[in-house]
Amino acid sequence: MESVSMSNDFTPLKLDESQLFELVRLSNIIIDERMFKIILELLKLNIKPEAIIQVLKVLAKQGLTSTSS
Repeated sequence: MESVSMSNDFTPLKLDESQLFELVRLSNIIIDERMFKIILELLKLNIKPEAIIQVLKVLAKQGLTSTSS
């Protein structure tokens, strides 16, 4: 089985990624540029969008419970 690792170094968004990020921001979606880049990298690795959404929902729920404690 091939091991896939994502870089820990943040690289600036490419032009097409930057345009997509601007579209997201214009849609009133609040997202950190680093998180956006991570999601793009996961999509490029053929991770199913449904799986990414599920993980983000779990993380958001954990964030809500940790801030309300």
